[in-house]
Amino acid sequence: MFFSRIALHTLVNNRRQYVSLFSVCLAGITIMLSALWVTDGMLKAVHNKSKQYYGGDITLMGGDISYSLGDTDSLIQTLKGFLPEDVTYYSRIDYDARKSYIFFEGMTVRQRMAKGVDFEAERDLFSAFDFVEGNAEPSEDHNNILISKSIAARLGVRAGDTVTYQVYTDKGYKNTINLVISGIFNNNSLFGMYTLYIDIRALRKVTARPDDYVNRICMYFNEEEPGADTVALLQNQLAKVLPMYPRYDCKKEFYHYIDYDMPRDDISYALISLDANIQDLQLLIDAIKAVVLLIIIVLMAIISVGIGSTYKIIIMKRITEIGTYRAIGMKPGSVKFLFLTESFYLLTAGFLAGVLLTGIVMAVLTQFSFSFIPAMDIFLENGRLRPSVSVVKSVLLFFVIAVTTISSMLFTIRNVVSISPVGALATTT
Repeated sequence: MFFSRIALHTLVNNRRQYVSLFSVCLAGITIMLSALWVTDGMLKAVHNKSKQYYGGDITLMGGDISYSLGDTDSLIQTLKGFLPEDVTYYSRIDYDARKSYIFFEGMTVRQRMAKGVDFEAERDLFSAFDFVEGNAEPSEDHNNILISKSIAARLGVRAGDTVTYQVYTDKGYKNTINLVISGIFNNNSLFGMYTLYIDIRALRKVTARPDDYVNRICMYFNEEEPGADTVALLQNQLAKVLPMYPRYDCKKEFYHYIDYDMPRDDISYALISLDANIQDLQLLIDAIKAVVLLIIIVLMAIISVGIGSTYKIIIMKRITEIGTYRAIGMKPGSVKFLFLTESFYLLTAGFLAGVLLTGIVMAVLTQFSFSFIPAMDIFLENGRLRPSVSVVKSVLLFFVIAVTTISSMLFTIRNVVSISPVGALATTT
């Protein structure tokens, strides 16, 4: 308590000397927190979009030669025996739509992927979509689709318009179906622009698939998301009751395995985690994390060295004060602790002010749309940056800054605080 009162008294009465140090702390912490919160928000947006695109956290694939999973009800019951009760299961069809087309009044657009979904079963999942027109409400005629805003603009369509969808069946002949656009969503990322969501019954019909055809069972974890250990455990448990392919960290490796290394004579299943599905994005994600880490390290070094060297100058001006402390019996360690307390309060004030300023910067930043930047939409929510505030990471960042800065400060003043009262008097004289 004694040291705290003296430290606070010194900081308040000599605040002009500490303005530059406070400003360095404020600026550095604001930049670091902004980079951290924005990056976490961007990566969270990628994660959420990928979960919507793939239907959940883990996907069961494989099946027979046509990738049909067969009795999906039985498979889901098997999965339920090994997974938490809060997991939601979605039956889907992924259809390679690179040779399919949407026609509307003379306009034609090719798609990349068609997702056959049950809009009633996936009502909660589609509620998170950013719809600019319409919605994902199921149709009584089971003939509705969702398309991206960019594709809708190219075709010149609105929600409620009827389009013609042309595909190639497995036997190689063309087939068409008339579909109603029930919703137009805003997603220009690789997970959205060239992806359409179509009622699973309509997709089965136009592709000449059986009425029970499904090639994906998606598992959506509503509470705690599964890690690598959870996926590995589920793989081992399923291997005891189902014929399973080996587990792969990348979905491309799985496709290569079944296409080239293993004959498709028997029915077998594979678990593909969300991380395996987005493995192609991992390099980009790692690069973003590395850049942010580099920014934090550089700024941390600037704060530590800057405060340490500046503090030494301030301490040199307080030689007489140090001599007085030594004269009344304070040992060098106690003097160090006093200055440590001062620097800690200074850092705490800078950090709290930095948090407040970062919050203001983030509030302003979220008011602007960044969808106009090519390929940026994958990191956005509703076209805007949505920072993600992690209290744990922020506190940990403050702890690291405090430790490194105080260590630097103590190192630079180690000799000054050991001065004797006579030495202090001689210096000032």
